Amino acid sequence: MKPTVLVTERVHRIGRETLQDAAEVVTWPGEEQQPLLDAVRGVHGILVRVAKLSPDVIRAAATLKVIGKHGVGYDNIDIPTATACKVLVTNTPLANSTSVAEHALALLLAVARRIGESDRDLARGSVRGQKVYQGIELSGKVMGIVGLGSAGLRLARMTAHGFGMRVLGFDPYKDPWPEGIEHCTSLEPLLRQSDFLSIHVPLTKETRNLIDAATLRLLKPTAVLVNTARGGIVDEAAVGDALKSERLGGAGLDVVVDEPLKATHPLNGAPNLILTPHIAGVTEEAMMRMARDSAEEIVRVLRGERPKWPVNRELLQ
Repeated sequence: MKPTVLVTERVHRIGRETLQDAAEVVTWPGEEQQPLLDAVRGVHGILVRVAKLSPDVIRAAATLKVIGKHGVGYDNIDIPTATACKVLVTNTPLANSTSVAEHALALLLAVARRIGESDRDLARGSVRGQKVYQGIELSGKVMGIVGLGSAGLRLARMTAHGFGMRVLGFDPYKDPWPEGIEHCTSLEPLLRQSDFLSIHVPLTKETRNLIDAATLRLLKPTAVLVNTARGGIVDEAAVGDALKSERLGGAGLDVVVDEPLKATHPLNGAPNLILTPHIAGVTEEAMMRMARDSAEEIVRVLRGERPKWPVNRELLQ
């Protein structure tokens, strides 16, 4: 009999086609129709996008061998429990890097040119003088990038080669260091020099509130902050306060801790702020690559092969 793989959410058809060559594919209908705790019983693999795989869910899947994350960040999966249960977790670190880098660049440009404010004012018929919408250029400025994984590296190349920016990087885990990016061994010198700052790190205990009130004070008051990584890395209350008090030039956030924002959220009413609903990696091309790569990883593990992108790689030792 073929092993069974549960797909928790809708994915590009190439993902299901890849799985069907090696497994029986079943689809989770959703919590209202079937608790996830029940859906995982008897499955050998799970392909997951954003559904939360809690310790209880993972432990309930007694036959589970592999969880393939459709995406880069895996904070919706309890990795310690998966590791304790000897369940390999994989992700797709290369699949959406181009889309994320392009979205980060789009936010950088939009905030720099105050496009969000211009659009909202024009739609409301309340356009102010041109001086209010005066922007800044990226060309020749300093680009600071925190996290030099695939997306961070792509953004570095786009801004260095496309806009002639001086690129600074901070990533304590990057070895060897990539050419063309100035190496900052701590966060402080990068923040003090950057005209633009883009975040590309996973959400961990170390990175939670990495950008808070104290670190924001190190930035120039004209600086632009962009986060396409995870909500929780940036202290949203601190960003709202910095924008409203003109201690930050602008911000573009693709991720926040809780969506949608409540009326009382500290970001509401902040000037020169653009929010997008966690769509940096949502393009036709990226969705296809994430579905294919996550499915291929599941198939490799089920066939007894070594995955390309293991998260809890200690299980392979």
